[in-house]
Amino acid sequence: QEPTVLPSRFPNLLVNGSNGIAVGMATNIPPHNLGEAIDATCLMIDNPDCTTEDLLGAMPGPDFPTGGSIDASRYNDGQRGGVVKVRAKIEKLDPKTLVIREVPFTKTAESVQDSITKAVEKGKLKIRRVDDMTSSQVEIQVHLAPGTSSDKTIDALYAFTDCEINISPNCC
Repeated sequence: QEPTVLPSRFPNLLVNGSNGIAVGMATNIPPHNLGEAIDATCLMIDNPDCTTEDLLGAMPGPDFPTGGSIDASRYNDGQRGGVVKVRAKIEKLDPKTLVIREVPFTKTAESVQDSITKAVEKGKLKIRRVDDMTSSQVEIQVHLAPGTSSDKTIDALYAFTDCEINISPNCC
């Protein structure tokens, strides 16, 4: 027997994410994986009395379309007080060049490049130049100054630029 209306109380909202502000409250729901949302929807169809905990088991955490890596160990099931750490993907092209190929959610190649430039101006990073080679895929080349460690520069990029950000979900 097919349902006449698909359930929409939970998974559908999470696929694209949502955020907004109203009087006295705010919400920030990061996007989630489509396949996991389909699994949660099927769970609701097969078991209309399933709990929110059952649905959270099918959709364990956010998934961002811009790539990068995610640390959702403090996600707190999307409730207030939870934090998701999102990082860009940085690779070593050679000993003097780093390449950023994926950027954190809510950031663009241009905003990441601007944050790197600002960190250099403040003396937080020793970089010779930054080239944005982005076309269909993100590619920001970071050329290191002579005598600069690539490993220490990667750590500094995460610490002082938008290569790492924290997102605070709030499912109001």
